[in-house]
Amino acid sequence: MLKGKFFVITGPSTSGKTVISRELLKRLPSSTRLITVTTRLPRPNEKEGVDYFFVTKDEFQGRLDAGVFFESAEVYGQQYGSSKNIVEKLLEKFEFVFAVVDVQGAQTLKQKMPEAFVFFIKPGSFEDIVHRLHGERTDTPEDELLERLAKAKIEIEMGESFDVVINNVEGKFEETLREMLEIIKK
Repeated sequence: MLKGKFFVITGPSTSGKTVISRELLKRLPSSTRLITVTTRLPRPNEKEGVDYFFVTKDEFQGRLDAGVFFESAEVYGQQYGSSKNIVEKLLEKFEFVFAVVDVQGAQTLKQKMPEAFVFFIKPGSFEDIVHRLHGERTDTPEDELLERLAKAKIEIEMGESFDVVINNVEGKFEETLREMLEIIKK
C-alpha cells in the first residue's frame, strides 16, 4: 500500500524548480525526491545519485528498450527518464515524493499517474528568465539560450493545464514556499 503523495514540480528553464524542491525537502521531514536518469553531463555542483543518475546515451537507450522508464523526454538534445517502480517504492516509504521535471515530462507523468499533483512554477516575469539564463549559463552558446527562451514562452502558456500555477517572483521566495507548503499539507 502506498503511504505517500506524489508531487511533480515543473516549469520553464530557470523558474526555480530545483531550488524550490531542495527547500521543500528540508522543511518536510518525511519527504524525498525522485532522482531521474539523464544523458547530459553533470554541472559543476551536481552529484551522481543525488541530483541525477548520469548515464551514456547507449545506457539510456538500453533502459528505454527494457521498459524501465514510464516517462522519458528529450530536452535540448539530452535524454531524461523516470522509473515507475522507483516512484512506487518511494511512495511506500515517504509521505511526500517530489519529481522535478521539464514541462514535457510533467505532462507524461500526469497522464501515466493521474493521482500526481503537478505544480507549475512560473517566473515573476519573462525578463527574470532572460536575466537568469544569461547569469547561470555563461558557457551556453547564444543559439541555445535563444532556443531556451523560445521554449520558455511556449511552456508558460501551458502552465494553466497543470493542477496549480505558482508564481516564483524574484525576492518573494518565502511566499512561494509558504503557498506550496499549504497546498501540500492539505
